[in-house]
Amino acid sequence: MNAAVQLKVPGLKKQRRTRGSLNRDEILEAALELVEEKGIQNLSMRRIADKLQCSVASPYTHFKSQREIIQALILRGERQLAAELRKARASSNDVFEQLEIIAHTYYRFAKTNVELHKLLFTLEAQDIQKELFPILPTSYRIFLETIRSGVIQGKISFSREAYPAIARTMWAWLYGIIVTELTNMNRRTSSQVDPVSEGIYFYKILLRRGENPLENMGGRLKSFMGRG
Repeated sequence: MNAAVQLKVPGLKKQRRTRGSLNRDEILEAALELVEEKGIQNLSMRRIADKLQCSVASPYTHFKSQREIIQALILRGERQLAAELRKARASSNDVFEQLEIIAHTYYRFAKTNVELHKLLFTLEAQDIQKELFPILPTSYRIFLETIRSGVIQGKISFSREAYPAIARTMWAWLYGIIVTELTNMNRRTSSQVDPVSEGIYFYKILLRRGENPLENMGGRLKSFMGRG
């Protein structure tokens, strides 16, 4: 008999998990695996239950609704990313090295956790994002404060008023890099510098010199982006 053939025993069924045998972390892990495999649009309590081999009612022991599970996933992802960015920032005292390490850390997080990253920073669950982070997510504030600190120290040669604009511009650039990589628009060869290092190289020059590539476009913009 072929060893690959498995005998089916009549009447033998897989034992379903009981409600009391589940815990909150197991449910979140199952939900996260489903989100990464199929996307948030295909997440459902039934699929979570099937993955955990339990009844559809069982996850409701720990979560009132699917929305509450999504909220927990977003908070979990935000804490993970924020912790990684804090570690990146603490790895150096030089603001330009900090920005480079933070950028690479965020890039790796997004590439490793594609669907979770969508939950955190795209329109997939924007109403929940706004509810959880009415001001700014901690991960973005870490990036923002790194730039602010560089301006205050005089390492970044722009005025204090300009640091939020610098953060928005750099974050948008980094997010754009992630999107072009994930959609295969950036078809670089193996010999090319990775896009994060490439971009950071130019940002270091601009931030150190205080150069404004748009300074000839109008006095108001030049005034706003004036040197400190």
